[in-house]
Parts: sequence; structure tokens; C-alpha cells
Amino acid sequence: MTEAIVTFVNVSKKYEKKEVVKDVSLQINEGEIFALLGHNGAGKSTLIKMLTGLIQTNSGEITINGNKMAPFQKEAKKQFSYLPEIMKLFPHLTAKETLRFFAELQKIPEENEDEVLELVGLGDHKNDKVGDFSKGMTQRMGFAITLLPKSKLLILDEPTSGLDPYWAIQFKKNLKQLNKEGTTVIFASHILSEVEELADRVGIMSDGEIVALGSIQELKSRATNKIKIYAAFDESVSSAAIRKEIKQPFFYEKGWYVISCDYEEKLAVIHSLQKFKELKDMEMKEITLEDIYQELLQKRYHEKVFHYKGGN
Repeated sequence: MTEAIVTFVNVSKKYEKKEVVKDVSLQINEGEIFALLGHNGAGKSTLIKMLTGLIQTNSGEITINGNKMAPFQKEAKKQFSYLPEIMKLFPHLTAKETLRFFAELQKIPEENEDEVLELVGLGDHKNDKVGDFSKGMTQRMGFAITLLPKSKLLILDEPTSGLDPYWAIQFKKNLKQLNKEGTTVIFASHILSEVEELADRVGIMSDGEIVALGSIQELKSRATNKIKIYAAFDESVSSAAIRKEIKQPFFYEKGWYVISCDYEEKLAVIHSLQKFKELKDMEMKEITLEDIYQELLQKRYHEKVFHYKGGN
């Protein structure tokens, strides 16, 4: 049975009167890639900073491998490597000197330095000053620093921020390989495609709370409409004619009628569409993480408006 490497128990954080993380309880298992997904201000970066000991909880407890995580707890901090969203480096140092500085702080062998620079594509820039690096190169430099200790737990906050498409792809490949070799990865992101591609499990945050938790497949299975069927017609077919045959919700977009339905309804929808002699083309797509995310946020928005207006 897989053991939890990280646990959050009733964790909350408040700044003045605003509660930015609200009573979060969560376990993250050894060997998984776990994503915290949420819009800006959802609370994911605050949760990450409490996990790394950069800020303290107002209540609750966080442990890593059984070690209580709090500011200045050295034993817990030895358990992970952390990449912040914005990497600040000493601009007058070269890439090689920067790695040497961090390696000496952690008593890491020098041979690790060239290895990680090559991994992030900065081997040819090891003698260049990091102050001259682009945003993407600085982010890759930060990833190199994170990889130096070869930690079995990586904690990453918006890790592909500033990376161009090529290096975003390379980063994801590196992360998958590290995970295959036994590294546990926790990362915060608002990029839906990135989360869907990488994560074994996802915690979706909104207003400081975990509003959904599970694998991508589990989240899809809980969604209201799991299938989208796209239908195009040779001639103009009215919405009224579609509505007469199709009982499921649909809308028109760029030449396609898009019908949403559950798995068990898809054959009936397809059969109904085939009754139209004007049917030209048809495609079927499974619900995406973006669809799930939008559905969750819309539901929460309506609940908040309903509560605000005093509904009962």
C-alpha cells in the first residue's frame, strides 16, 4: 500500500480579515504527481508556501514524511527541493558559480552541477552571468538548482512560467522521467493542459478551499456532462428542429451543433442525429479538465450569488 509522503490536517491561513486557505485536509502519496489547480488568488501558492515553511499556518498541521513542517524546521526541509514561481538569483554570478553556491550550502558533490545544467539546456551558458539571462533561462536555472540535491520530493510553484513552448515540453519530459525513477512531484498551476498531461491526481482550489479532488478520470466521472458530440449539416438546420429530436443541452459554435450528454446517452444522441438527411459530419469528444473546471467554478459562483441574495 502506498504511503502518504505529505499530509495537511485542517490547515488554514488568514491575512488580516481575509482567510486565503480554509481548513484544508489532504494526503499526497509517495511516487505520485499531484497538481494543485486554481485561478490566481485561489490559495494554491499560499498552500505551497506553508508546505515549504516559507510562511506559517494560523491553524492545522503539515507533515512531510512524519516531520512537522513549520518555519525553521531543518529536518523537514531536508525532505524536499522547492522551485518558487519567481526565481531570484545573484545577477553577478555565472550559472556555474550559482550552482556551486547552492551546492556548498547543501554539501552536494560538484559533479551534480554539470549534469543538471545539461538537463535544463544551460550547459553552454555555464560561464555566463545569470543577470543576463532571459526569464525563461532564469526559470530553467531555478529548475537546475531544484534538481541539485536529487531530492525524492519536488515542490514546484507555476514551474513552466516564462518557458517557451520547446522548453515547457522538455520540462514536462524531465518531470515524467524523474517521477518514473521514484520522485514524488507536487506542483501548483493554472494551466489546465499542463495539469491534465502530468498529474496522477488533482486538487482543484477555489476561494481557499479544495473543491474537487481525484484523478482526472475520477473527476470526469463526477461531471454532469461527460461527452460532447459535434454535428455539422450540409444545409441550414434550425435549432428548433434539433431540439425536437435531441433532449440534451446543445449550442451552436462555428458551424457545429455541440450536444452535451452522459456516456449512457451517447448512442441515443447519435441515433437521433442520423435521422437528419442533411447530416454532413459528426465527432465525439470526451469531457476535458477545462470543462470540469468551468463547471465547478460556475456552480460555486451560482451558490455564492444564491447565498448572497438570501435564497433558501
